[in-house]
Amino acid sequence: MPILGNILLESEKGLLKLAATNLEVGVTSYVRAKVEKEGKITVPASLLAGLIHNIKDEQITLESVGQTLKVSSSDFESKIRTTPAEDFPLIPRVEEGEEWKISGKALAEAIRMVAPAIATLETKLELTGICVTMAKDYVAVAATDGYRLAEKKIKNGKKAEKEGIFIVPGRSMLEAERIFAEEDKEIKIITSENQIAFQNDDVYFVSRLIEGQYPDYKQIIPDNFKAQVKVEKNELAGSLRLAGIFSTTQTKDVQLKLEEDKITLHSTSGELGEHHAALKAETEGEKLEVTFNYQFLQDGLNSIPNEDIKLFLNGSEGPSLMRGISNQTKKEVEDYLYIVMPIRQ
Repeated sequence: MPILGNILLESEKGLLKLAATNLEVGVTSYVRAKVEKEGKITVPASLLAGLIHNIKDEQITLESVGQTLKVSSSDFESKIRTTPAEDFPLIPRVEEGEEWKISGKALAEAIRMVAPAIATLETKLELTGICVTMAKDYVAVAATDGYRLAEKKIKNGKKAEKEGIFIVPGRSMLEAERIFAEEDKEIKIITSENQIAFQNDDVYFVSRLIEGQYPDYKQIIPDNFKAQVKVEKNELAGSLRLAGIFSTTQTKDVQLKLEEDKITLHSTSGELGEHHAALKAETEGEKLEVTFNYQFLQDGLNSIPNEDIKLFLNGSEGPSLMRGISNQTKKEVEDYLYIVMPIRQ
């Protein structure tokens, strides 16, 4: 459908409405405008975006004449071929359903923190989505691909009356993250049987939901661990990058070994050679050796905003857990966790 490559422009009551959809998601945004005559047309999205991004004028005039949109200011004039608005798909409105309110910026941050764990292969459709749990006093956003799990909880200032669990396509949530990343405003989340909408005063974003049941991921979160290590995040991230250069291409395996007051990283490749490094760290418990996909560990480190992290280990058989350490209180940050499975040797 070529029309899906277009943006709908509609002038109404002192506002210019812009809308776009790919039939999986739809977004509507409003801009204040001086409207001399109401009407609506569609124009190629990439062409209009390229034009607007290169205009230095603070104000422009849009005028629809026949099958042409004239975009002009005091210094320039461009004409864009248009398509009738009647051909543009209707973007559904979730008018009735359960409602929750949350900070747009907090939601965007949560999506960004769990995004690395979204499954990319569609063998299990549910895992290509993000699980959104609406509890009475918090919203939890989680993703897992079977090898790692990430969950971020956002506390609600106001207690919600209803609870619910929804699976939103990962692509949709990443679009929502881009839209609301800089929004300090509160957004309203509205759900129906098969759709979810995010809305504030300026933007309305709607997506279909993925049918099915998300795995009960809380069952894989261990209660106990054999060892733990506290280490400076950037130092560990840098050592992992170096070790990754010498890891096996397919498994990206790096061995992590706990010793007294330090951890060592070792990687080897029959074709490239080997690498060995040691880092100062606070270690407790058994002196374990665990092998990880270093990229999975890197993704978890990149999602944690704190300077220090704590890694809880269960050896080569059980899942390991990563949390940030608060820069202020020096305690573990409880609202975010990242779990990664080791590579069995």
